[in-house]
Amino acid sequence: MSQRVLRISLVVLLVGGIGLAWWFRDTVTPAAVAAWVEGLGVWGPLVFVGVYGLAPALCVPGAVLTLAGRALFGPLAGALLSLTGATAGATVAFLLARYVAAGLG
Repeated sequence: MSQRVLRISLVVLLVGGIGLAWWFRDTVTPAAVAAWVEGLGVWGPLVFVGVYGLAPALCVPGAVLTLAGRALFGPLAGALLSLTGATAGATVAFLLARYVAAGLG
């Protein structure tokens, strides 16, 4: 697959994700996130970190996820999981900017 096709598909995926985040902006609340993650059982913390890692790239506010993490996992585990997710989100945002916008400058 060529670089151009990869970049275009990443941009389309990013714009689509931002559109979905905007469309469901009223339903993403700490209570809704908490209920969803609690329903996942043992996989909840891993999925929480994964969602938190993608959220910043899709313009979802991290404060909602941080509050949900504290409510779900307690102060210490919630802080550690939120920090891990925020670090993953920063890495995702950096890699998107580096590889999608690499030839624009």
